[in-house]
Amino acid sequence: MRVVLYVFSGTGNTLKVAALYKKFLERDSGNTVDIHRVSRKNGEIPDPNGYDLVGVGYPIHGFSAPEPIIKLCKSLPAVQNKRAFIFKTSGEGLHVNDCSSQKCIKILRKKGFDVALERHVVMPYNMIYRHNDAMAKHMWIYARALVDMNCRELESGVREKVKQPFYKTFYCPPVRFLEQKFAHLHGTAFKVDPQKCVKCNRCVNICPQSNITVTDGKYKFGHECVLCMGCSFGCPQDAISVGVFKFWKVHGSYRLNELEKDENLPFPYVPNEAKGIYRLYKKYYREADAMLKKYGLDARDYIPCKNDIK
Repeated sequence: MRVVLYVFSGTGNTLKVAALYKKFLERDSGNTVDIHRVSRKNGEIPDPNGYDLVGVGYPIHGFSAPEPIIKLCKSLPAVQNKRAFIFKTSGEGLHVNDCSSQKCIKILRKKGFDVALERHVVMPYNMIYRHNDAMAKHMWIYARALVDMNCRELESGVREKVKQPFYKTFYCPPVRFLEQKFAHLHGTAFKVDPQKCVKCNRCVNICPQSNITVTDGKYKFGHECVLCMGCSFGCPQDAISVGVFKFWKVHGSYRLNELEKDENLPFPYVPNEAKGIYRLYKKYYREADAMLKKYGLDARDYIPCKNDIK
């Protein structure tokens, strides 16, 4: 089976999840997976007609898919009953995000895609607040387990009705419209502190929208920003200010590959060790455990220091 994953990722969370899909789908099966990172720099989009399965992955922005993914869906050619699935990431597992794929699914179905599954993978926040190390480890190990489960579903032809509850759909279009317009406007307020900046141009290279330009050593942010926060999150000197989001700014890698092997960090963290706001994640992980159990899977088996990926 040939699989293509169209992925938008600002800080890298969704790209990490896409890499898990590739690893598990290609595991001893003869499948091949191509990951196409959605970016204004990447040029030609792989034709979905050359694949047996199409995946669309994105981080949730304002209860919806980010603008580049919606544009990607619109740009895809028509197909005939092509099987497709969606995976999305966010920093919380709240059901308020259930309808985030509403617009994408509508576009894809009109083009002939058969959207059979959607999965929501919780990953550490890149905005609002920084998760502690134990929670980040918990999220990443569960991400491994849930992606493995989803790959088994895809390989066995599982089909589900993608969640589109009517009472939740009404707020998605207006919030999506406002978030996208605000992103274009507010992105110009991002600034680089010349006292901290070392001119590495990492922000320029990270930005999937090609929104950052350099003229005579001065950095300018244009009107194509989608608030992915890749520039500020990835700046090695923390030299980028983000306007009104300065109190929500999260900076720097979570070092997930190190945290997952740290035996001093408890796992599972939710619900037994979790305190404060982390207790709000109990429902999401109870549901995750129930889904994993159907396939005879247990998230504890995905701790690398205990047992490498199945």
